[in-house]
Amino acid sequence: MLILQHIWSRWTKESRGANALWPRPRLEEVYALPALPAEGEVWRHEIHAVPEEDFAVEQKAGPVVQEEWRHSRPWRATPLGWHLHKDRADIRLSNPSEYRLRTKWPAFLPSPLFTLRSGETARIDWNGRLRMSLFGSNRSLYWEQHIYWLALAEAPHPRLFLDAKPRKHIDLRTEIY
Repeated sequence: MLILQHIWSRWTKESRGANALWPRPRLEEVYALPALPAEGEVWRHEIHAVPEEDFAVEQKAGPVVQEEWRHSRPWRATPLGWHLHKDRADIRLSNPSEYRLRTKWPAFLPSPLFTLRSGETARIDWNGRLRMSLFGSNRSLYWEQHIYWLALAEAPHPRLFLDAKPRKHIDLRTEIY
C-alpha cells in the first residue's frame, strides 16, 4: 500500500505577515497519521491551511484513487503522481503550473522521479510563487508550500513518518520572497 501525507498551505501578500488579519500558521513538517482503517491501494493524509478558510488547519484521511487525487484541487491538478507495481511504486512529479508558476522549476525531471520499495519512505518539498489568473482578470500573486511524505508499507500507523528517515529527499524549495 502506498501511504501519502501531503502538508500544504497557500497564502497571499495580505495574509503572510504578522500584521495581517489572519497570520498564516506555520504547519509542522510531519504529522502523526490518524487511526483509520487501511483500505485500497493508496491511502492519504492531507493537512492544509488556506486564507479562504481563515487558515484553520484542515485534515482529511482515507483511501484515494489517482484520478481523484490529481483533481482534488479545484483550480488545477496536483503535480504528484504514481504508478503502482506488485513490489514497488514509481513516483512522478511534474511542473505544478507551467504558466502560473513564477519561481524556478527544474527544466527536466526524470520520470519516474524515484522508485519506492516496500518499507521505504521518501519526502518531496516544493514551494512557489504563482499568479492568480493567466488572462489578466487578476494578475496578483499567491504563494504555496508543499511537503509530500511517501511510504510503501502494509498499513498506515501513527508514527510512520514521525520516526522515518527518508531514503530519498527531493528538495525543490526556492527563495519565494
